[in-house]
Amino acid sequence: MKFNIITGTAAVLCGLAGHASAGSGLSSTVTTTAVGPVHATIVALNFDESGGRVNGFRVGSNVLLTFPKPVCGGVGSLGAVGNSVTYSGNSSAYASGFQVVRVSSFTNGSISYTPATRTPPAPYPSTAGTIAQLNYSTQNGAVDGFVFTPAVGAKVYVSLRAVSSTLAALLTAGAPLSVTGTQEAAEPCAAAGTIAEVEASSLTIGGTTYPMRGGLTR
Repeated sequence: MKFNIITGTAAVLCGLAGHASAGSGLSSTVTTTAVGPVHATIVALNFDESGGRVNGFRVGSNVLLTFPKPVCGGVGSLGAVGNSVTYSGNSSAYASGFQVVRVSSFTNGSISYTPATRTPPAPYPSTAGTIAQLNYSTQNGAVDGFVFTPAVGAKVYVSLRAVSSTLAALLTAGAPLSVTGTQEAAEPCAAAGTIAEVEASSLTIGGTTYPMRGGLTR
């Protein structure tokens, strides 16, 4: 009797496992091929897990277009139901017949898929200018940076790793100085009004150079 119960239980579990595999439609057999350019019509929007943000478009009955890189304005800004689009990319075809395309190029009339890119860090050579305004740490209220207006070029935010009491006394709005450091990578899809950030390695004020050292602002 014990043997029959165990055998029956095993059979049920095997049956459930098989049913789950078949029901998922996403078997381990996936064929990936390059596709495009393909002309199609958006028939539905696809949403992320929260249900609040568009993360792709369905074209036809069984093809989902996805966009692997950030899109400024969101994927939803690229199209709407009923739009005729042209796309290329890599398509993963599943045993269920459903296809997921990782889009590499996409056009919808005058709209095109232009992935947001991150600008790599770059040296910020010694640059003369003035302090436009000071910035303060939310942890202790100490100066942790400032907005810098160079004599030539756009304003930048200068972050300071550590500020001695001697240097802090010299950092005032309107004070002239030179900044040397590294311009940090720009965030893709930065909000309007965002300015570039420079991590200072040294500041030169009144002919004296103050190197920036690691640690908390004090």
